[in-house]
Amino acid sequence: MLLRLYIASLALLFGSSLVQAQSFENVPIMGSQSTGEVIQQPVDDTYRILVIGDALAGGLGAGLSRMAEPKPRFEIVNRFQEVSGIARPEVYDWVESLPKIMEGKEFKAVVVLMGANDRQSIRDGDFRLVFNTPEWTSAYKAKIDKLLDVLAAAGVKVFWVSIPPMGDAKYEADMQILAALQKQEVQGKGAVYVDLHGAFLGSDGNYTDKGPDDTGEVRKLRSRDGVTFFKQGNNRFGQLLLVEIKRVIGPNQFEAVPPVAPAITLPSPAVTVIPTFGQESGNGSFVAFQPDGKVIAELSRVLAGNIVVPAISRSDIVPGSEAEKLFILGQAQPAPAGRFDDFSYTKPVE
Repeated sequence: MLLRLYIASLALLFGSSLVQAQSFENVPIMGSQSTGEVIQQPVDDTYRILVIGDALAGGLGAGLSRMAEPKPRFEIVNRFQEVSGIARPEVYDWVESLPKIMEGKEFKAVVVLMGANDRQSIRDGDFRLVFNTPEWTSAYKAKIDKLLDVLAAAGVKVFWVSIPPMGDAKYEADMQILAALQKQEVQGKGAVYVDLHGAFLGSDGNYTDKGPDDTGEVRKLRSRDGVTFFKQGNNRFGQLLLVEIKRVIGPNQFEAVPPVAPAITLPSPAVTVIPTFGQESGNGSFVAFQPDGKVIAELSRVLAGNIVVPAISRSDIVPGSEAEKLFILGQAQPAPAGRFDDFSYTKPVE
């Protein structure tokens, strides 16, 4: 018990002096950089996803962002252009724009959804290639490849999402032509093709505007135009995509990163400790206060965590002892006469 009291008392008296203790050979100026300081850099384990594409991609990005909110390691950046696509880069050129969008951003994945505006001719110099002709198909595939090459050069994981079902039968048939070309090129380039087309069909395999939302309740998910989604539909769209993203990247991406304990640099017990107080005695002579080396070594081990000092309770203190006066009653005892902290000394009149 006395040893515990002794060590705890010394920790209060000498803790700050130990952190500042220096050898005579190397004494830093107050406020100078510490040679033992270790700055812990924050770990950014956010899985940052860029969503690009047309108006449908804008809705999907919004739904994905809402579904990812309870998971703080996801961050969704939604960059869409409503009338954009692959067939008409003169309207909006994703190949040219993407490097600027991604510059300085640490995206780990890119979600692509486009094609709803691609049922049209492709310009080739002074010519126009008619939709779904062999020449048009070859040009369309080349444009997909160029976009995929830009994403591959950025070093991101690509999740290319299938075009959802459309209400108009002819429009749906044309979208399926585009979807088949996209799937062929995406998988040929080693990217991930996420086919969620069937998730928005009825039990009979036909288009439906109803289905389970993100909570499982059957609701109306699509608008009357047979193309766009309501908010609850986009939530379901984002929820299904998020499941696939997590499946592909694996659970290890979301394991908690253990906090890094800050390094503690303690002075060597062999270093001479000179306190900043009590250096001049009453008669003008120099006095250096030097604590016992063994006690300093033990206290250093306590501060470093190598020795655990049990908490001192009232039952550990002997009634009437000096410890009771100090720790219970708060009565600091006067310093013995002649000690460096004995301020009762009066200099003799000469």
